[in-house]
Amino acid sequence: MKNAKHIVKTVLFCGTLVVFSAVSVFSPKEKGSFYENRRLAVFPVPSVDTVLDGTFFPNVETYISDHFACRVPLLRLNVRKELALHNPVVSNTVIAGDTLLPYHGKPRTDYNHEDMQTVLDALSQVNTVCETVGARFVYLSIPEQSSALRYKYPSYLTSGTYTDDSMRTDFLAGLDARGIDCLNMADYLCTDPEKYYSKTDHHYNFYGAYETYLRTMEHLQTLGIDAPVTTDVTIEQIERPFLGSRSRKLLGEYPTNDKLYRFTLGTPVPFAREDSGQPVESTVVNENFNNVYDYYMGGDIGETIIKTNRPGLPRVLVIGDSFTNPLEGILYTSCDEMRSLDYRHYDGENILDYIADYQPDVVLYVRDDLTCITTEGNGTMGLAE
Repeated sequence: MKNAKHIVKTVLFCGTLVVFSAVSVFSPKEKGSFYENRRLAVFPVPSVDTVLDGTFFPNVETYISDHFACRVPLLRLNVRKELALHNPVVSNTVIAGDTLLPYHGKPRTDYNHEDMQTVLDALSQVNTVCETVGARFVYLSIPEQSSALRYKYPSYLTSGTYTDDSMRTDFLAGLDARGIDCLNMADYLCTDPEKYYSKTDHHYNFYGAYETYLRTMEHLQTLGIDAPVTTDVTIEQIERPFLGSRSRKLLGEYPTNDKLYRFTLGTPVPFAREDSGQPVESTVVNENFNNVYDYYMGGDIGETIIKTNRPGLPRVLVIGDSFTNPLEGILYTSCDEMRSLDYRHYDGENILDYIADYQPDVVLYVRDDLTCITTEGNGTMGLAE
């Protein structure tokens, strides 16, 4: 009798695993995880090499883990448990009062020097092609949220400041050694980081983006770029609760009063907009996304072109990831034409060919200070991929 019970339990347990795995493998798949803000694993293509070298089956395991049935409810249950236990770190997120920061784990002792040289070499090439076409090239260094708010970390949790500071110092020195013009926004945004940064997202808020716009225009004027500066702007909170990137990792379970900001121009500037070659609505926000950062510019897009049809003003090309989105929403008001490229999504010309063909007056490269040596996507802009 006991053996029969054990057999039944084993069959039920194994059957449950088989059913859940089958549902996980064969049910319709999502490409990305909204809450984790990342792409989910795709099913690996088997080959003799991947089977023999042992990589195929671990990749299948990763795929099943990413697409496991009831995965989000199980993650939510785990987050609730961790929060109820008042754990200081939940889902690799440090709970620092009303502020959420990334958990760095074991302190890093150094950064990847080879990657830094790869990125600096790519930027040198961009600087050279800008000089050839007569454009001004400016590197905009933006502190990431956890960099600007590092003092919020509990004393017993490392924020990796030693390595981050070393990397940042060496990188800025590398830009200077190559004659690349850099506007270091840490000099301005870190004077009042709680005004300029989100509590629950890794970006600056619109106040931070607007301050970056003002300082950028001020800097361009010193370079001889004459353009109007938009100062008649009203900024107000969006009352809907903001689900920042760090809140999303906690599946929105951590209570917060963090907000997104809506901005209104005193004097609207008419424009036409194209995204990836297709005409779209002439707007720089998406009210359908007014609880997430995709509110600005409608999220990350490979190529956006905004034309205001004012030939006396500069043509500006912006390169970067989502830190550019709220900046683009105000920057276009100072341009005849503004284009933006995000090489995580843009698969057209590499940056050198693009600049040579477009011949802008200004090229702005926007990068946060914790991803400045990342070589993928906007790190090398199609030059090393």
